[in-house]
Amino acid sequence: MAKTPPLGAPVEAEVVDAFHRLYYHSLGWDRNRFLGYQIKQCPFDLHVYQEVVFRLRPRFILQTGIAGGASALFFAALLDLVGMDPGALVIGVDAVLTPEIRTLNHPRIRLVEGNSTSVRTIREIESLLSGDVGMVSLDSDHSAPHVSEELRLYREYVAIGAYLVVEDTNINGHPVFPGFGPGPLEAVEAFLREDRRFVRDDEVWRRNLFSFHQYGWLKRVG
Repeated sequence: MAKTPPLGAPVEAEVVDAFHRLYYHSLGWDRNRFLGYQIKQCPFDLHVYQEVVFRLRPRFILQTGIAGGASALFFAALLDLVGMDPGALVIGVDAVLTPEIRTLNHPRIRLVEGNSTSVRTIREIESLLSGDVGMVSLDSDHSAPHVSEELRLYREYVAIGAYLVVEDTNINGHPVFPGFGPGPLEAVEAFLREDRRFVRDDEVWRRNLFSFHQYGWLKRVG
């Protein structure tokens, strides 16, 4: 009888990558909705987010690039579920706030329209934070230079023990969308060489075998 390959063996890795590509390029995840709003997330990753929020109970969750708006609503609902006080906020930043996004009606959500790296946007975000530190999710322009700039700007808002999540590190052939060019993962690799206060926490997603943000779950340790 043939032995089952151990976890992480080459055969298993090939199967996982093949399913990852199939699932990603089918775009089924692009049609999911949360409480009526489009949510462009892998359900595995949403599960990881809820575990992290339950454990950390962050004072705020800051997300750049909110697309259909449901991620902000999902984070706000999590803060409700874990019993955070009304001052715990979700701050969503996007270059253009669509009419649908503007219909989000949750007392925790604050929306900021503008380029995530502009001085005006950063000032508006800081006016909402009152010196708090929490967790950050980066999901806007996925080019490596833009993600690198976001990482340098937003890292100081992350509490020790909390996460700076760089989303969609799977693109540029890691293993999907091979023609994209240098993107989030390349920015992460450069950032981790630059800032030793952050480390990759692969354990939070590995039990699910893959994540759209694999190798992008960065934990602040110092």
